[in-house]
Formats: sequence, C-alpha cells, structure tokens
Amino acid sequence: MELKGQGAIVTGGGGSIGRSTVLRLAKEGVGIAIADLSAENALAVAEEVRAGGGKAIALPIDVTRSGDVVAMVEESTKRLGRIDILVNVAGGSLARTVAEMTEEEWDLMVDLNLKSTFLCSKAVLPTMMERRSGAIVNISSIFGFTGFATRAHYSAAKAGVVGFTKALALEMAPYQVRVNAVAPGFIATPRVRRVYTDEGWQKRIDPIPMKRAGEPDEIAEAVFFLASPASVYITGQTLHVNGGSLLN
Repeated sequence: MELKGQGAIVTGGGGSIGRSTVLRLAKEGVGIAIADLSAENALAVAEEVRAGGGKAIALPIDVTRSGDVVAMVEESTKRLGRIDILVNVAGGSLARTVAEMTEEEWDLMVDLNLKSTFLCSKAVLPTMMERRSGAIVNISSIFGFTGFATRAHYSAAKAGVVGFTKALALEMAPYQVRVNAVAPGFIATPRVRRVYTDEGWQKRIDPIPMKRAGEPDEIAEAVFFLASPASVYITGQTLHVNGGSLLN
C-alpha cells in the first residue's frame, strides 16, 4: 500500500476526523495540504505532522466558495508537487426541525456538506484525468441512509454525497480515478461528546450493536484503505463504519 511521495488535500483537516486522516496519510509519507476554515486548527495539525518528520502545509479556506477552492488546489499543487488524493471531510451539522428551519440554514448545510464536495472534486479532476490516476474519498454519514430528526438538511446533503460519489465514479472510471465514500456512524469526537451528559452518552450508544461509539482514528483507517492501492479495483462504493448500527 505504498503511498510515499504522493500529495493529498484533506478538507476539514483541522477537525477531529480530518486530523486523524491527515496523520494516517502522513504516516505513509504522503505530503498533506490541510484545508480548514480555522487557520489556527490547520496550522496546529500541520505542525504536528512536521514534528513527526512529515510534510504538511496549512491552508485557511472556505470550501463553499469556488474561487477559494481553485486557489487551494493551485497552491497545494505548487507546494506539494502533485495531488494524488482528495479527502472531502469538511462539513458540519445544525439542529433544527424542518418546521423551524430557515432557507438560509438549509442552504448553509447543503453548501457546507454537499456543494463543497462538488467544488473540491471538480478542482482536482483535470490533473487526475491527465495522469489517469487518483483517489477521491468523500465523507458521508449514517444519517444519509437513516435520516435524523432535527437534521433533515444535513441528512439530505449527506445522502447527496453518496449519489454524487456514485455518479462521479462512473464518469472517472475510464480515467482510472477512483471515487468512494465513508459513512461514519456515531463517532466520539470532542465536539459530539461535550453535547451529552454521561447518562445521555450511555443512552446514545446502548442501541449500537458493538456497544460503543467509534473513534476518529477508525474513520481515518477506512479513508486510508480507500485512498490506497489496496482498493485499486473499488470505486463508487460507500464504506459504512458504524459498529453495526445499520443492522438494527
């Protein structure tokens, strides 16, 4: 699963799942462009990679803006030499029922979770198509398959990521560019954990067949597999990482 010398962009690389993904790829000798809305978070992860002997750059970016995305890919290519892997982690959620939801809130969630995946993928395609190689991994969600009350906009966007992944995989297959997705279940990121009391947390994980939440590193391992040559004949697929939650 040799990836040494390749270049990757990880959007949302300053967050928990993004950071774990960056560190996993960097461990294999991949140069990483860490793209994140938070310059501080992106820089912190880049410094962590460099402290371990890896190569990383931090790029503050709003992935919902096409101009920013194009500039991100240009800068990443210039500083890393090439982009072989794109991991679309950037996203977010907002609790709101449909009855309460505003049009602006709907647009925000769709732009952040789905439009960003389109913009970033489109920006890296020309060079991947020219080289006839590359891997794109999109982060969807279990809610894209089950839905979730108060997360209709997020659920719709993450379902859209799956449809987009399949369609783009078909378009890119003749160019040997693979496009896949990872759909995390309930993951114990600091942002998620602090929302719950200890009692609420236990209640949330009790229905999971494996009786625990997932860890960001476990999502990163799934991303690594789909980005690596070990999955060279896999495209258009969604890998579910949820402790068996979809089996209930």
